[in-house]
Amino acid sequence: MKLSRALAQAGAAVIILSGSAVTATALGAMSGTEAGAAAKLPSCNLSALAKHKGVVNITFWNSMTDANGQTLAAITSAFNASQSKVHVTLVSQASYDDTWQKYEAGLTNGQLPDAVQLEDQRTQAAIDTQSFLPVQSCMNAAHYSTSDYLARPLDYWKVDGVQEALPFAVSAPILFYNQLAFTKAGLNPASPPTTLPQMMADAKALKASGSGMGLVLDPWHLETWLASANQLFVNNQNGRKGRATKGVFVTKTAKQIFTDLNTLVRSGDATTNPASGPSEFDNLLGIGSGKYGMTINSSADLGTVTQVLGQGQYPNVKLGVSAFPVLSSSIKGGIEPGGSGVYISSKVPAIDQAASWVYLSYLCNPQSQATWAAGTGYIPVRKSAATTATITHLWTTDPGYKVAYNEINGGLNDAATSGSVIGPYADVRIDVLDAEESMYTMGVSPTKALAGAQSAVNSTISTYNQRLGVG
Repeated sequence: MKLSRALAQAGAAVIILSGSAVTATALGAMSGTEAGAAAKLPSCNLSALAKHKGVVNITFWNSMTDANGQTLAAITSAFNASQSKVHVTLVSQASYDDTWQKYEAGLTNGQLPDAVQLEDQRTQAAIDTQSFLPVQSCMNAAHYSTSDYLARPLDYWKVDGVQEALPFAVSAPILFYNQLAFTKAGLNPASPPTTLPQMMADAKALKASGSGMGLVLDPWHLETWLASANQLFVNNQNGRKGRATKGVFVTKTAKQIFTDLNTLVRSGDATTNPASGPSEFDNLLGIGSGKYGMTINSSADLGTVTQVLGQGQYPNVKLGVSAFPVLSSSIKGGIEPGGSGVYISSKVPAIDQAASWVYLSYLCNPQSQATWAAGTGYIPVRKSAATTATITHLWTTDPGYKVAYNEINGGLNDAATSGSVIGPYADVRIDVLDAEESMYTMGVSPTKALAGAQSAVNSTISTYNQRLGVG
C-alpha cells in the first residue's frame, strides 16, 4: 500500500503536483573532466543512434507510484516531445522489490527492459547479474562530466572506480514532527532534536503529553547512525575496495545505538510499525491522528505528505521537517544516500543502449532534477539544479525540502558515508531487523542482539558469495 492510498483511507485527498517545463541536450558533450576511468569497459556506441534514421523505442522499468509516478511521467513526456530520436515507454511496478523480482525473472524468460530503476540495496546484486552496461561506458563515449553532481550520491553507485548507474531518485531519512504536539509537550518547535539522545528525551516528553514517537522498523536507520559517526557497516571499506565478506558493526558505537533504540521502544516512548505491508505508513498516519508527535521517514515521502496536509484534512498538524538526529554532534560523519539508480541493459542492441543513455542523462540533467525534486521530495543530485528557479522558489516557500539536500551535501564524503555495497543486501537488512525485533519483543539484550545480527549477516554474505564462487 503506497502512502497516498493509506492517507486516502484515512480521509485525505491527494493532489498531484505537475512537473515544470524540462530542457536538456540529448547527446551533447559537457565541459569539465571526464567521469572516472576504467581499464577495460564494454563500448557504448553513441554513433549508432546518431546515424539511425527514425525513432528508437525503448522501455524504462521504474518503481514510482502516486505523486512520484506522476512527476516521472511528466518528465518523460517532456523528453519524448523534446527530440525525435528516442521514444520512452514507462513500465511501472508497485515497489522496488516488485521491479527487482520482475527483473530477476526476465533474466530467465528474456523479458527485460532497455533501462531500469533499481533500489540502492540492489547495486552489487545488479552487478553480479552481468546484465548491465556500466553507464561509465557511455560517460566516456560522450565525454560526460560529473563535476556538477553531488559527490556522495555519485559515489554510491560507483564500485571499484566504475560508475555502474546514475544516481536518480536519491533520498535521505528526515525527521517529520508536529509543531503543535511539541508546544503541547513543552518543547520548542523551532528546536527539534538534532541527536539521538535529544530525540529520546523529546519522545519521552511527547509521550507524557499524550503522543510519543512513531518508529519504523527499518534497519537503514542503524546504518545511517553508523555513517553519522563515520563508522563502516561491512568490511573492505563498505564493499568499495573489494567485495564485502563480513559485517564490522559490532562496536561500542553500534551497541550504544541498539541500547538507545531498545530503551526508546521498551519504555513505550516510541511505538514501532513495519517498513512494508499494510501498516508501513502507520508512523506518518499517526502524526495526522495525533498519536505521534514525531517520526523518521524518507524524504521521498515529503511531496505526498505536504500535498495532503495542504488540503486541510489534518487541522491539528503543523508540519515540521528537520534533519535526521545524528548519533552525536561531537562526531563528524555524514548521512548516507538512499533511493535508486538508473541502469542500462547489456542484453539489448547497441542502438537501444545509446537511446537509453540519452534518456537517463536527460532524467539527471539539472532542470529535470529540479522538477523531480519539487514534485517528489527526492533531492536534486546536481549542484546547478539547486540554483534553478524551480528549486530556489521551492526552498524559499517550503524550506523542509532543502533538509535532505543539506544532509547529503554536508559532512564527510568517504566509504562510511557513501553507503555499503553488499551482494545479498536485502537479506542482510532482514538479519539486522530480526535482531532489533528480538530486543523489542523478546527481551534480548542489545549486546546479544548486536552480536547475533553480525553473526547472521556474516553467514548470509558467506552463503551468497560461495554460491557465486567469489569473495
